[in-house]
Amino acid sequence: MKALQYDTTIKANVPLKLGLFSDPHIDSPNFDEPTFVEHANYCIKDQRYILFGGDVFDAILRTDNKRAVNSLLERTDNQINAKLEKAYDILSPYRDYILFFGRGNHEESCLKYNGVNLLDLLAKMLNVGSRHKIDVGNYANFLRFNFKDARGKSAAHYDIYQHHGMGASAPVTKGMIDFNRITKGVNADLIWCGHKHQAIIDASDPIMYLDQNGNVVLKNRQCIMTPSYQKGRTIDPNINFAERMYSHTAMSGFGQLNLTPIWCDGKYEIIPDIKLTNKTSQILGSVVAAKIKAR
Repeated sequence: MKALQYDTTIKANVPLKLGLFSDPHIDSPNFDEPTFVEHANYCIKDQRYILFGGDVFDAILRTDNKRAVNSLLERTDNQINAKLEKAYDILSPYRDYILFFGRGNHEESCLKYNGVNLLDLLAKMLNVGSRHKIDVGNYANFLRFNFKDARGKSAAHYDIYQHHGMGASAPVTKGMIDFNRITKGVNADLIWCGHKHQAIIDASDPIMYLDQNGNVVLKNRQCIMTPSYQKGRTIDPNINFAERMYSHTAMSGFGQLNLTPIWCDGKYEIIPDIKLTNKTSQILGSVVAAKIKAR
């Protein structure tokens, strides 16, 4: 697990905009490239920073005895090179807006069985000529967005606990068990998972505690599960391992998170506004949370 911090200058009523993406599986033959490019272009136009919650790569290699079939393999011996080149070609136009790569189970498998950290290599390629360094996290990470005042002191912050996710696609529970497990042991403003290729927002899971001054504080927590970028269902059993296992998937989409500082009672508070979208004009879910006290 890593703890990463992103500093920004606080501006009242001006939101910090984030795009939460997971599971694009860019090198998969089932990659929904047109929708992904549409959404990534929307983020650039909207001045929205991009974060990836794992499985940027499908990373199916010959060593993957569980998933490897000929239709999923690159038509070349240098498989890893081909996958990196494809991911770079897709993502390089957005390098100035990508903040973070989290590691998914597909990247974990490649690291475990082939000794290659694909995300490290991809980030190094994208960092050449980028305005900032793209961070590479682990399977689970804390991401703090720190809002600083004119003196450079922290005026408020917003914490995301990003975990790629575990288990199968959960077509019955749709991943809510994951949220329930994590929120029992994690204190963060937002729990963000992927992996199951489902699109879910859990609007409210409040926690009560004493702050440093001994005041009782009720803090709202939210959960979001972002879907994948895989094309619609298919009857071809060779196209996707999940399809062979009869795993339902949501439509391609991403999460939009706006963090707006407001001045209230002599201090700043962060108001989060979170949406799930498939097409940029179609909102799958939207929640504006109760006020979260600055700490």
